[in-house]
Amino acid sequence: MTTAPRLLKRVLPTALRRRLRLIFGWRWFRGDFGSWEEARIAASGYDAAIIVERVLAATLDVRAGRAAYERDGVCFARPEPDTPLLHALLRAAAACPGRLRVLDFGGALGSVYWRHRAELAAVRGLSWDVVEQPGFVDAGRRHLAGTPLRFFATVDEAEAPGGHDLLLCSTALQYLERPHAAVDEWVERGWSFLLFNNLPMHHGKPDWLAVQHVPPEIYPASYPAWFFNRERMLSHFTARYSLLTEYATEAVWPVGWREYPSTGLLFVRKDLR
Repeated sequence: MTTAPRLLKRVLPTALRRRLRLIFGWRWFRGDFGSWEEARIAASGYDAAIIVERVLAATLDVRAGRAAYERDGVCFARPEPDTPLLHALLRAAAACPGRLRVLDFGGALGSVYWRHRAELAAVRGLSWDVVEQPGFVDAGRRHLAGTPLRFFATVDEAEAPGGHDLLLCSTALQYLERPHAAVDEWVERGWSFLLFNNLPMHHGKPDWLAVQHVPPEIYPASYPAWFFNRERMLSHFTARYSLLTEYATEAVWPVGWREYPSTGLLFVRKDLR
């Protein structure tokens, strides 16, 4: 017997189904807050231990071959590289002959690495260091030893053993209290490449701040999230970096009655061009 959702999928156009999800589906982003403190008070926060447990379980399934990749603790059965992100990584690798040392800021337990490990296997001298919250660092060090991944609590700690060629910040910058200060610090450090993935940006209006509510079937959490003014964001890089490539990313943020796109940006230090 055909269920109602399957029947609707057959008879309704894709665009209409997406519009109905925006109107009647889960409200991921709510509010427009004047400060981080206001948004933090409106958010319930999250149980970090539960999130780490779910991401760890999914990552171990990926490592063991029981899943192709994971995202936010959700396993996917079929390999599906994030092609624009992968191309950006490979472009940087081609400019760093013999090595690519990645500093993955906010990279959970190496989600981007595990998803693309087959395609990245041809990159000689690949190292992948993740900077994350303490729970992820502890889980990574205990359960993922012997892999190309290393885990650190701060950028300074990750840089101490030796520098990196590329900073990767994928779906992380918008969750920092002071994202512009973080970008200024990274520009000052002067890595050869800066790669931002799944960055929500818009023209015209200033940065705005919402609270993101994660559906409980993923994990119970809500926390502040920034949506960035494009011109302000790009202004951080003009003095020292050139934009090599810009691409539409796979993340789409459902905001109100519309889907808010996100962007990938690969920058190279100007003196290396």
